[in-house]
Amino acid sequence: MIKQLFTDMDGTLLNPQGELSPATIQAVKQADLPLTLVSARAAADMLRFVEALGLTGPQIGFNGALIYQVNHHQIESRSEIPLSKTSGLKIIQAVQKHFPEVSINFYDATHWFAPKHDHGVDLQAERSDFAPQFGDPTDILANHPQQLLKITLLVTGQTDPQAVADLITNLNIPNISLQLPAAENGITFIDITNAQAQKSRGVQYVLDQAGITNAEAAAFGDGENDLPMLEMVGLPIAMGNASDKVKAVAKYVTKANSADGWAAALTHQPDLVAASQA
Repeated sequence: MIKQLFTDMDGTLLNPQGELSPATIQAVKQADLPLTLVSARAAADMLRFVEALGLTGPQIGFNGALIYQVNHHQIESRSEIPLSKTSGLKIIQAVQKHFPEVSINFYDATHWFAPKHDHGVDLQAERSDFAPQFGDPTDILANHPQQLLKITLLVTGQTDPQAVADLITNLNIPNISLQLPAAENGITFIDITNAQAQKSRGVQYVLDQAGITNAEAAAFGDGENDLPMLEMVGLPIAMGNASDKVKAVAKYVTKANSADGWAAALTHQPDLVAASQA
């Protein structure tokens, strides 16, 4: 029996406009199962969705680098896997030198920082509910007391995202994870975290805290960064818009996120229906 749900957000729980559909909200509330959002997003960018769904349990941000709960509209960190500030600064300075047109954004548990206001910051702001603080990365990383959890690079225009990724790889920095999800509307997001910051790590933390086995969990995803999460649960569910690689590990493939696939799976997948009605 399924006792816990985990879900990716963009391309999965959210529709193509980056919003919760009425059908999804209704399905979550009718299921009456604990739900954990598992996202590359910052906690602050997940906040309004957590509150819209009435979620009170632990949530997972930055691809597993941050596990937190929301209490009275405040983000309370439970577990962090930080990126070395020395390594982070080395990456930022290399990108500034070789690809000055690339937008640089970096985060701790509750703050967003950027060296300057540029087009990439504006694009991030369109889907964010908080504003960045601007300043010299050297000063910020030296003086800000909180941990560095993620760097996000926005690559647009004629710049080759793979060339940016290769630059970072060739720095030979140990213990970092670099992910290039599929481009969205001509924008490539390059996410850099501690190598141990995986969605699967966050999922296992939540299961251990709740005393639930992996077999009693279901997870929804569409991207390859969801694979570690999908492979560790008893009921992995792929969206209809997922890649073939993601669909190959799923026990159930639902409709695309543009067709309320998340709600359809929760309503029609026998294991989940049985769990939610038990």
